[in-house]
Amino acid sequence: MTGATEQRVREAAAALHDAITDARSEGLTVTWPRTVDDLPSIAVSETAKAKTAPATEAAKPKVK
Repeated sequence: MTGATEQRVREAAAALHDAITDARSEGLTVTWPRTVDDLPSIAVSETAKAKTAPATEAAKPKVK
């Protein structure tokens, strides 16, 4: 790997880190892909964001 290529990778990694950190601070969920080839399909979701506390579990019926 040449020095210029290494620098590009490090800059891209830093930019991606900053973007994901910003997204998380805004309440978004970012799902990391399994491989570098899957990076273009990184998942960013607003629907996974919890806006209210989760409901408590309903009372279970008693079994006789």
